[in-house]
Amino acid sequence: MKKTEPLHAIFDTPMYRRSFLLGSMALTLAACGGGGGNSGNAPPPSQLAATIRFSQTNSGALLDSNYAGLSYEKTRINLFNPSNTNLINLFQLLGNNILRLGGNSTDETSLNGQILGTTAINQSQLSNLSAFLQATGWKALYGINLAGSNQAPNLTNAQQEAQAVATALGSSLIGFEIGNEPDLYVSERGYRPSGWGYSNFLSEWNSLANAIQTATPAIPLTGPASSYNYKQFTDPFAHDAGNSISTLTHHYYIANGQDPASTISRMLQPDPHLTTILQSVTQSASAAGVGFRMAECNSFYDGGSAGVSNSYASALWVLDYLFTCAMSQCQGVNLHGGGGSTYSALTDNGTNITSVNPLFYGIMLFSLAAQGRAYHVDLSVNDPSANFTAYGVSRNDGGQNILIINKDSSRVSQTTVQFASNIRNVRQWTLSGSSLNSLTGTRLNGAPISINGSLSNAPSSLSTNSGSIAINVPPITAILLQSA
Repeated sequence: MKKTEPLHAIFDTPMYRRSFLLGSMALTLAACGGGGGNSGNAPPPSQLAATIRFSQTNSGALLDSNYAGLSYEKTRINLFNPSNTNLINLFQLLGNNILRLGGNSTDETSLNGQILGTTAINQSQLSNLSAFLQATGWKALYGINLAGSNQAPNLTNAQQEAQAVATALGSSLIGFEIGNEPDLYVSERGYRPSGWGYSNFLSEWNSLANAIQTATPAIPLTGPASSYNYKQFTDPFAHDAGNSISTLTHHYYIANGQDPASTISRMLQPDPHLTTILQSVTQSASAAGVGFRMAECNSFYDGGSAGVSNSYASALWVLDYLFTCAMSQCQGVNLHGGGGSTYSALTDNGTNITSVNPLFYGIMLFSLAAQGRAYHVDLSVNDPSANFTAYGVSRNDGGQNILIINKDSSRVSQTTVQFASNIRNVRQWTLSGSSLNSLTGTRLNGAPISINGSLSNAPSSLSTNSGSIAINVPPITAILLQSA
């Protein structure tokens, strides 16, 4: 089976214009969540003082607006049509990005319902999806049923659906994802009998991959879209199927959203397990000569944690999460949501958008920052336990961006930022909310993002002193500074 072109190579072509090779480096200070000990019994300072210097060492990879895309259940395909102008406008705020259609419903759908008991995907829906993608400038990663029926994959559906999707979407299609979370096929989905494991999955995946490549040889394949088991599924898949895929995919959630321990405090703490996953999977992808994308992720699984995943705190969490992924050379992520699920960046009623949630604000601010090569920043704070992080980006146009996140609930940070000495003016974008647990009232530059995709307030302009600027960063606030 011929190996397809890597997704980043496709984006580098004139047809796609944007690079898919993404990444970041940043210094994360101490443990988020505000916990930590001061030396001795001295009380923490009543006000934070921080200095940030843009570093010219320890560079990361390239960032672009297509780094932080969205993921939806495949059965929500009706949402994506050219008449949904509000959704089109909101998508455009995130730049030319990537929509992943997949989730659990990947294995619960088929073309025209030809797999018994599945939801039908028809030509009209594919045509509307194509028009939506053209209107937004987004591309699609599209999931195809691996589970099939009677505990066996359906090769006919895979081949016919791949052909129909490729024909309908044309250049807007950048890859197929075969199946969803195969490491749960036995334990949670009941798709396969006890004893079925990775070797069985690989055999079935290869069968569908061959069928799809026969029908659509020019479309890249991705996988394995594992839920959690990177050791026994994702890493070995990179080795065994690296010649057949362009991008290795894995999923990530902090924990179960229905667990009472899934709190704001936990969400805002660095997750050591995420670091372990990223280190292992990015190494596997590199060894196989392919990219790696966290193709489905969010704060807490099972729809999210109510009052947490949909709180203002999620906007601050996602900024750190995205840069953490980028630091490990993960080439992009797709944040899952849709419908009324608690963790959705945008909620909808199946036809129209019903709310713009705090998470969307965080994704948008990241997309504004993601304009070039990421760099480590030198960060110093007077309280070592402070919940304070910063990240830098050296822009493609020669400018510099610095993102500052103060997650402390009560203390202002007097912050001195040092850009290159020749930078005289900067633009300031400010993300704010009334409290970490507030569900409404998130603001960007003091104004909400309207449900029709409009944002009324422009960034403010500030002057520097030979590249140096002093600003106060309020509690629970993120500020993006862009050299003008």
